[in-house]
Amino acid sequence: MLVNPEIQEKLWKFTIRTPYQSDYLLQPNERGKKIDLKNSFPTHTKQFVLELGSGWGEVAIELAKNNHQTGYLLMEKKVNRIIHTEKQRKTFGLENIRYMTVNFQWFFDELLEKEIFDQIIINFPDPWPKKKHRKNRLMLPHMVQQICDLLKPGGELLFATDYGPYARKTISLLRQFPNLIWKDAEYEFERPGFPISFFEAEKRNEGKRIYYLKRTKAN
Repeated sequence: MLVNPEIQEKLWKFTIRTPYQSDYLLQPNERGKKIDLKNSFPTHTKQFVLELGSGWGEVAIELAKNNHQTGYLLMEKKVNRIIHTEKQRKTFGLENIRYMTVNFQWFFDELLEKEIFDQIIINFPDPWPKKKHRKNRLMLPHMVQQICDLLKPGGELLFATDYGPYARKTISLLRQFPNLIWKDAEYEFERPGFPISFFEAEKRNEGKRIYYLKRTKAN
């Protein structure tokens, strides 16, 4: 994403430093070397789900409890949130969760294999509402392309936001990727049967309208 090699190298050195250590943390240590996801989860793992910005982990914990043959990789740069999630993982004895604390907006395509994920979840990313800050949004063309590359054919992208302008911009952006297909509707206001995070519950209680987008990568 960044062109200046010197800046990239500084960011990489920052990325591989973390005060958090765990057997469940997948930590890159060499640029250009992909994370071996299949050998990082139990051998019975049949599919993989990536959550970008997993927050306090409520969604991933609930999903992992009910899908023991699915491996959940949580990317969250705030270490205190990872520590909180790890406590919950231990409480429930879940072996199908792994973490990465890297900033995926810096190094994303360098770390993960292509067409490895059955599902990618993005819940309530920072909407950066001011016009001058929109370049910092997660859902930009280069990131959507990388997301598309990481999904298996038939894999799903799930996106949620409570900020209407961001939802509309994302819908417009996704239309530029014809291999990301929507079925019944381009967006919904409900997502039945899917776990609700603390943040989402707060927004619902405030009466906020939440936009749910779902896209499937064409075979």
